Amino acid sequence: GHMNLANAAALWYLLPLGGIIILLYLLKMRRKDFKVPATFLWPHLTTEVRANSLLQRLKFSWLMVLQLLSLLLIVASLARPQTTQEGLDGTVTVFVLDTSASMSATDAGGRRFDKATERIKKAIATAQPGDRFSLVEAGPTPRVALPLSGDTARMRDALHSVSPTDTECDIGEALRLASALVGAQESGHIVLLSDGAFPELTNFSQGKATVHFQQVGQSSDNVAITAIGVGDTPGAKQLFCGVRNFSKQNKPATVSFFADGTVFESKRITITAGSLIGQTSALPPGAKILEARLDVDDILDSDNAAFTLADPSSALRVLLVTKGNLFLERALALDPRVTLDKADTVPESEHVGSPGPGTYDVVVFDGIQEIAVKARGVLTFGAAGSSSIARPTGTIDKPQVTATDNESDLVQYVDMSTAFIDKAEQIEPKTGAQVLVDSNKGALVLASEVGKKQVYVAFSVLNSDFALQIGFPIFISNTLDFMGGQATSNVLAIQTGRPVSFPAATEQDGFLTLPNGSRIAVEPTAGSYILRDLKQTGKYRFEFGDKRTTLYASLLSERESNIAPIPSLQFKGRSLPAAKAPARIADFWRPILIICLVALACEWWLFAKKS
Repeated sequence: GHMNLANAAALWYLLPLGGIIILLYLLKMRRKDFKVPATFLWPHLTTEVRANSLLQRLKFSWLMVLQLLSLLLIVASLARPQTTQEGLDGTVTVFVLDTSASMSATDAGGRRFDKATERIKKAIATAQPGDRFSLVEAGPTPRVALPLSGDTARMRDALHSVSPTDTECDIGEALRLASALVGAQESGHIVLLSDGAFPELTNFSQGKATVHFQQVGQSSDNVAITAIGVGDTPGAKQLFCGVRNFSKQNKPATVSFFADGTVFESKRITITAGSLIGQTSALPPGAKILEARLDVDDILDSDNAAFTLADPSSALRVLLVTKGNLFLERALALDPRVTLDKADTVPESEHVGSPGPGTYDVVVFDGIQEIAVKARGVLTFGAAGSSSIARPTGTIDKPQVTATDNESDLVQYVDMSTAFIDKAEQIEPKTGAQVLVDSNKGALVLASEVGKKQVYVAFSVLNSDFALQIGFPIFISNTLDFMGGQATSNVLAIQTGRPVSFPAATEQDGFLTLPNGSRIAVEPTAGSYILRDLKQTGKYRFEFGDKRTTLYASLLSERESNIAPIPSLQFKGRSLPAAKAPARIADFWRPILIICLVALACEWWLFAKKS
């Protein structure tokens, strides 16, 4: 690296001190007078006496050269020369390591992830006594892989415990974790190692710490399946997929379509640079699990295959109409079938009577009065409307649950008898509505399959502690089964990295089999099994109780498939250019002092020899 001087002003000492040394060699020598009979015995002294004056002519002297050299070296040490080297810069450093899908791209013969970990290992090898460092894994759910520590062996172990995934990453949350560790320290440094396949950072403050962006990767050579789905046509169902070329050159490829593991069509295509093309194929009769595979010469494999299901009801597009309810939003979002949108009002296009088909399969009204919508299923909490299966007649306070219809799958494993309900609507069931949960003051939960599937709950989630009960996520899952068809939850197509949940009817562990064949136990939490280890593409199998569910995970992320490295990190309205490796400032004065001591030893030896 380049060299600079931390105390360049010290060089001014050269002028007066060097001048004094030279002046001493110019001054006249003071001698005593002695009378001698003749001078021919000391001819060299005669010459010297004649040349002696107040300022004599400067003569070359090795002693003077060595003394000036020693002075130069001493002053250079005082100027504190420094060089830029690879290594830790500061006493406290947090490394944020990107583990997203794009980090598995193989640039120049190796994975980007492996290159990033090697940079970290080189950096910690330069650690000084007192230095501390930490490792944050930036995956779909960021975590601190190693708290602040000065133990390089623990850091290497933490690096070995981290592996790349086939998912998107949450770099913003990972950096916020890093800032929480070192943001309050003046000497804190945050080093992000990534290729930059993430959106611009928002809502991040590094505090007093300094942020460094270490870019990895070189190429954009990738072709990906970015979309897959099933559509109905007059002739038959069609499988379609979108293939995008993110590279800078045209790419030939083969697209193959599989039904239940058997190929039924292959096509040879050429995708022009930067373009997206669609491919379709008629489904064979009885197909259930559909897959598209891409055979292409590129540097990222995880986006070359994608799954979907032939039954369109296996996925549920849900609209949550709410003013804000984290409990309900979380319970819906964790269901693997659900793609969730939120709004505070129902869009006009979803109203009954508006032109065109509706977008959503299920609409959930959270304390907002129900209206007639196009969705095939409606779940309402505490706000009946004209289209509801309940007719409101007033309000009731603190009702106590007295009866539950145990024959209904909707309330299977759901115990509301322990729930506290502060306020609820007093209702009368309309024709066709079935009372599932009753209280001492009137019905609390109704269901109907007349016309469309509707479930009505007489109280708002926020007017009770039902959301804190074990039965709440089970009730939401049962309701989605009721509206989407229970059989669809046995086979699911999901996106990698997204946590999913299943209702836990018992306290027994479930077991998840990963694509590589390994099997891990999943403990139930608050009435649900939450699966967070869906980080690789492929087939998973989850077993809980007497149920079996197969999950097919795909990447389907244009952000991760666009693997071109970014030249700078954008945050807080400014651009932070990428550096090649973690760098530190190292002082260079110690070797200079050693050379100075050698020069002084030579000067002493020469003086002693002349004497």
